Formats: sequence, structure tokens, C-alpha cells
Amino acid sequence: MSLAFARAQGERLAIQSGGGRPPVDVRAVAKSLGMRIIEAELGPSVSGLLVTSPGKQVSICVQKDDSTTRKRFTIAHEIAHHVLGHQFEAGSHVHVDRGNFISQRGPRASQGIDLKEIEANQFAAALLMPSAWVRALVEATEGHLVDQHVTELSQKFEVSEQAMTIRLTTLRLL
Repeated sequence: MSLAFARAQGERLAIQSGGGRPPVDVRAVAKSLGMRIIEAELGPSVSGLLVTSPGKQVSICVQKDDSTTRKRFTIAHEIAHHVLGHQFEAGSHVHVDRGNFISQRGPRASQGIDLKEIEANQFAAALLMPSAWVRALVEATEGHLVDQHVTELSQKFEVSEQAMTIRLTTLRLL
């Protein structure tokens, strides 16, 4: 799989979700995919889990104490693992527990070297901040982006300023 494919899948899902403007309702996207969202105490350094079991509803578990923007990104990230089929592939980030497959962020994820985590992050960014929507809003600023613009864009898309900065940089708009 490629990063371009992962981004394209995220963009496609954002467009299919309707609305045509930010913010994307990731909870509705998950529901449309037959996934349920559970907020729970997941322990230290765990933002989310994707839980699948043959014949049962797929669940996304998110850290209940995380900020709203963090939960949104985590939900989008776990949707990515599901849509991209990561939970069915062998690897260090997949754990089997009583017949359930649990895909969680492993120790390699924070190092930026786990391809599945990078793909899921790229998908999530594209889902939450579709490039066409970001570009249109940046063009409307009619000038150089400054910190205030990044703050306003992050609020409009309901993502963190860090996520928006990374997305703007990736799209070569910053």
C-alpha cells in the first residue's frame, strides 16, 4: 500500500460523508461503517484501540480523558486501520486476545517508522482535513498564513493546531 492511496481513501471517505465543509463528523463516519465508539480508560500512552471479532461489530475505543480534538484524530486513525485492512495483517502492532484482533499504537509508532501507523495518520489527516477544503480556506485568507490563521483553521476543522500545522506543511501551504 502507498501513502498516496491511504490519503486518497481518507479524502474519498470525507467527501462521501457529506456536508462539503468542515468539520467532518468522524463519529457519524464510524457509524456509517458499522463501527461503534467506546470511551474508556485505556491506560497510560494509549489513545485508541480497534477491536474486531468475526461476526461482531467493530469497535473503536478511545481514551476518555483525551481532548476532543485528540479523540477526533484517534477515531479517524482507527477508522483508517479498519478501512485499510491493517488489523488483519500480521505485525507487531496486532495483538490477539481471546479471538479478538486488537490493533493499537505500538512502540514503533512514536518513532515514525511503522508504515501502517504512518498510513493511518495520513488517512486520518485527509479525512479530517480534506485537501480541497483546506486549500479553499487558505486561498480565502488572501495572503501569507500567520499563527492566527492556523488557529482559526484548526478550530474550523476541530483538530489540534499541531495537526493543522502538519497538514498545511504536507500540502505545502505553510
